[in-house]
Amino acid sequence: MKKRLLFNAALLVTVLLVQASRAQDATPLPEGAFARLGKGEVRATAFSPDGTRLAVASHIGLWLYDVHTGSEVGLLAGDTNEVRILTFSPDGTTLAGGGEDGMVWLWDGETGQSKAALQAHRRMVLAVVFSPDGKTLASSGRYDKKIQLWDGETGQHQNILTGHRWDVLALAFSPDGTTLASGSGDGDVRLWDGETGQHQNTLTGHGDWVYSVAFAPDGKTLASGSRDGAIRLWNANTGQHQDTLQGPTYRVYYLTFSPDGTTVVSTSDDATVRLWDVGTGQLKSTLEEGWFNTLSVAFSPDGTALASSRENTIQLWEIDTGQLKDVLTLIEHLQYVLAVAFSPDGKTLASGSDDNTVRLWDAKSGQLKATLKGHERSVNSVVFSPDGKTLASGSRDNTVRLWDADTGQLKNTLKGPVGWVESLAFSPDEKILASSDRHGTIWLWDIDSGQLKATVRTPVGWVESLAFSPDGKTLAGGNGDYSSQDNMVRLWDIATGQLRGALQGHIGIVNSVAFSPDGKTLASGSDDNTVRLWDADTGQLKTTLGGGSYVNSVAFSPDRKTLASAAGRNIRLWAAGSGQLKADLRYGAISLAFSPDGKTLASGNADGTILLWDMSPYTTASVPTALELSPTLPTQTALLANYPNPFNSTTWIPYQLHAPAQIRLTIYDIRGALVRATDRGYQQAGHYVAHWDGRDQHGQRVASGAYVYQLQAGPVVHGRKMLLVK
Repeated sequence: MKKRLLFNAALLVTVLLVQASRAQDATPLPEGAFARLGKGEVRATAFSPDGTRLAVASHIGLWLYDVHTGSEVGLLAGDTNEVRILTFSPDGTTLAGGGEDGMVWLWDGETGQSKAALQAHRRMVLAVVFSPDGKTLASSGRYDKKIQLWDGETGQHQNILTGHRWDVLALAFSPDGTTLASGSGDGDVRLWDGETGQHQNTLTGHGDWVYSVAFAPDGKTLASGSRDGAIRLWNANTGQHQDTLQGPTYRVYYLTFSPDGTTVVSTSDDATVRLWDVGTGQLKSTLEEGWFNTLSVAFSPDGTALASSRENTIQLWEIDTGQLKDVLTLIEHLQYVLAVAFSPDGKTLASGSDDNTVRLWDAKSGQLKATLKGHERSVNSVVFSPDGKTLASGSRDNTVRLWDADTGQLKNTLKGPVGWVESLAFSPDEKILASSDRHGTIWLWDIDSGQLKATVRTPVGWVESLAFSPDGKTLAGGNGDYSSQDNMVRLWDIATGQLRGALQGHIGIVNSVAFSPDGKTLASGSDDNTVRLWDADTGQLKTTLGGGSYVNSVAFSPDRKTLASAAGRNIRLWAAGSGQLKADLRYGAISLAFSPDGKTLASGNADGTILLWDMSPYTTASVPTALELSPTLPTQTALLANYPNPFNSTTWIPYQLHAPAQIRLTIYDIRGALVRATDRGYQQAGHYVAHWDGRDQHGQRVASGAYVYQLQAGPVVHGRKMLLVK
């Protein structure tokens, strides 16, 4: 049974009761998406003073949870997707949030309605704190070196405190409210009069940024934590230095005192929580937190227990023993979604995440079916067996785990890889599971026995992605080793283990490979911002498509007519035959998967959510327009006018070929300097459209002005002008 904890009221705040809502309602879905799974990466947390609630801000919303059950009890109203800091007023009537865009928000603690939205700072809010009586709110932001004082109820501006030479990173009021302490990137701690804002004292001694300041409960001692790895204790009245608590030289991010003032707790970027004796300055104990940094900590009123929150879990500790008493996982909050896969029947969607878990979702309702735990590091790959009975997951903990896809029970753990497991692929006959690691080895496992059948050594550091051909005879792998710089796609004969071919052309690592359902085409996506289509039999390059940014994933629709590519800023849909762009969904993703019926595309995103996209507009027949592929072949090769023109940041360049040719598109500025060049490969006669995102060879946005674009089709060059206007 979970132990009921009551947390320090002077630290963080009260219960907020608001109307519950689904994750999909938190932030509007992008156009074309019809569902969102998960609630996004945790960005900020705050405990209520009685310990019954935890406020959690993520990329898509701000929720309140019951600490003891983990159940969701409320969703905060308003614009919350930028929140990076949370704190409550001491009486619980107001919740304040600091945003990445410099905004400070105030919400009513009873109704959840927005009370004020303050354009407080030019850049990210770094600190927000209420005075003990709740009448004053202090905030600081990046690059402005100032402390802003606001009315804690109405949000009216009161004062500006200046004097620091760099960003103010930390703020704290003394328990009686007479003093405001600030820590800065200039290495100083400053003390200000809590009522007038007058500067009182400057405390020097830290050799680097001061990340945290905290007053003892009696107000007599002030603690400061720094990037120099030290915690300094000061007399809060005189400013005299009393002691330095020096442990391992890790950045000290967060400090708080125990209720009796005898212990100070610190968190640092080595993912530990340390407890220090204030009287002796000695380290009392170290609580090992694991892989992720701690977001906040809070004592129980009697000082015998400590709660810490990090990423998507709450850790409960008993102070005397330092033992972990309980762990509460807030389900549906994820880190990066690194992999997604549909079950063969289309009923289940699996996801692998940076939070070390595998999750199974109902593909129709979007409800979470199960969370599979066991991996100790990020899950890079998930894949269902062709019969749908087994789910395999590969992790940075150097293991492959096999799960029962129906029950979620662990069936087997395959140990052997000596580095991160980057990718997994089942053979179509379900006899072999291939896995790749970061030491240049592909491992071939017997599915029935779980025994290693064979290994294939590669000439590169690691293979980033794997795919079996539909007939199971060929295994494709993309090079993911930055240091090797060969950037090839390799094909191995499964029967012999011998290398069949090495496909050259990419100038960046290959993040993803996928065979078309008929096995005739192999697609590869790369860090060079391109998708390349290869003839799977001959290895010849068929065409090159612009990904728009680093291409993280490629996937063919089941009917083989559509190819999806995921890049940093967009998901693009291509006609797999002609290479024409069908749609740009204007949303970045890390991983992609089509449902077996082709009606849905799932994207795993860097914000810790999964989006489901409706593919019906791109898979049903439509009336061709003048810009779509004509049924008749062109009578001449021509470079056509780009559209729109003039354009703002992005444009399309149509062209037509009356005969097959090797194609190269080049863009120059008006002075003749090269801006961008793209080899589109050997293309058949037909109509094509290329895309330019207004960036140069290095991915940088180009300036407004006139540009010349050229089409080289074999020995013939065609040219036109276009105008970029911002």
